Amino acid sequence: MNTKLIIIEGLPGSGKSTISQLVSEILTDRGIEVQLFQEGNLEHPADYDGVSFYSQDEFNQLLSDHKGFKEMLESRAIKCRNDFLIPYRKIKNEFGSDFPDDLLQEISTKDIYELPFDQNVKLITEKWSSFKKDSLHNN
Repeated sequence: MNTKLIIIEGLPGSGKSTISQLVSEILTDRGIEVQLFQEGNLEHPADYDGVSFYSQDEFNQLLSDHKGFKEMLESRAIKCRNDFLIPYRKIKNEFGSDFPDDLLQEISTKDIYELPFDQNVKLITEKWSSFKKDSLHNN
């Protein structure tokens, strides 16, 4: 097999998860190393599921409004040019009930998938490009 990336797409309920799991099992049985990233996987190398986008000013305001969580937010925010990405689902999974629902709600309203289309496309394209570059570099 010459390909190193297999993408399975389809309509909701069409069997994408089932087929991708089957393909993963077949390749593994043949001794091929496989990494399976299904939709919603927080470690997905080219998706932003559960991530919010903040400009520098918006991020500073968030930190000012939630001083008790400033260190936690700063340490988990990802710098993206002059902006910030906050992986709020990952943070919620890590902290559970110690991560307040009102803060989670506030951050989730700025989810990347709620951005204007052009801005969303730019971020997703950059992440896919980074994934490609990292994959080629590691092989």
